[in-house]
Amino acid sequence: MVRPWRLKEGNTTAVTVSEAKKLGLDPFRPKPEAITLNKAVEVILLHWNQLFSVIALIRLPLRSFRQLSIGLASAVLGVGCAWWLHHSSTLPKQAKAPPEVVIPMEPPPSREELVQLDMDQAETVVRADGSTVRVGYARALVDPRWTTVEFFGGWNRELQANEDAEALLFTSGPTFARAYGNGDLGMRLHGDLLMANGLWPSGNRAAAVGRAWIGITIEGELEFGYGALTPDLQKRLRVFIGGLHAFTNTLTSAPKSYTGVYGVMNLADVRIIYGLRGDGRLEVVETDDGVLFSDLRLFVEQKRFLAAYLPDHASKSRLIVPGQRLWSEEQAVWVSGGKPSITQMPFLLKVVPTQEWHEHQLTDESIPLRRN
Repeated sequence: MVRPWRLKEGNTTAVTVSEAKKLGLDPFRPKPEAITLNKAVEVILLHWNQLFSVIALIRLPLRSFRQLSIGLASAVLGVGCAWWLHHSSTLPKQAKAPPEVVIPMEPPPSREELVQLDMDQAETVVRADGSTVRVGYARALVDPRWTTVEFFGGWNRELQANEDAEALLFTSGPTFARAYGNGDLGMRLHGDLLMANGLWPSGNRAAAVGRAWIGITIEGELEFGYGALTPDLQKRLRVFIGGLHAFTNTLTSAPKSYTGVYGVMNLADVRIIYGLRGDGRLEVVETDDGVLFSDLRLFVEQKRFLAAYLPDHASKSRLIVPGQRLWSEEQAVWVSGGKPSITQMPFLLKVVPTQEWHEHQLTDESIPLRRN
């Protein structure tokens, strides 16, 4: 195949593809502006006449300053155009900016995936003396990116929780004491609660400062820390559950101000655990009855939680998943060791999807949005 090539300005020749390559030419991309210099010469010739006219006007007596100005301006304009046409051909061509790559946001999980319930689980732990014990439990895996927590106030509302179609999960919160406070609830919290539906400060500031907390950041990440709710934490967390007992924490050491909730615990009971998993999810565990604290520590280590905190437990243990794991009178008898009167709770923590999750599911603008 033979293509015309401009080897020097103003000259062309025909060479083969192989010859063009030897000369360092691209045989499939001729120079797009090969005749630009010729164009510039044509413009200069067109204005040559005007240049002579200007010279003649300068030599002759100044008959008209206006004619001299017009001629000079015309000449300068012509030479400027010629220079610009030639100069523009030597500038590198600017490549078009690549189209912006839009990475689609990862769609949120389905409602069923926000909280996954596993019943009838078990771990066999080995004690220091070589004996083994089987720890049975149920667990719920919670995705903190797309869930939030609400304060579900009122005494003995577990049966209502069973029927709550909006909720994903109900569980226990921090310990409390019966006392004047929080309206009709008549109780004082031992830890601050920053919920999707409001702020419930602790009625016992010493307890709040001396205990631990878990939180969910605005970005949807779990954090396990120590102390009371501070203005700085309130700015960057959308959920704060204080007043907890720090059982283990491999990420942060407890400060000197930390006192915890429980001292030496020798009773075998039902235990509730908030566990921070390696994948960033929250694992809410309710063990079977008869678990010692020493065995619970072995259980937590075997589960490889990055941190494990305890809310109110024993007779105050709650793990309700509407439609799947319900509360009943039999459950009350079981967690209380046969004394259901001591199981009464003035509030529960209600896990629900976030507003952002609802917006992703919305297909009809007429459907009202639920505000968290």
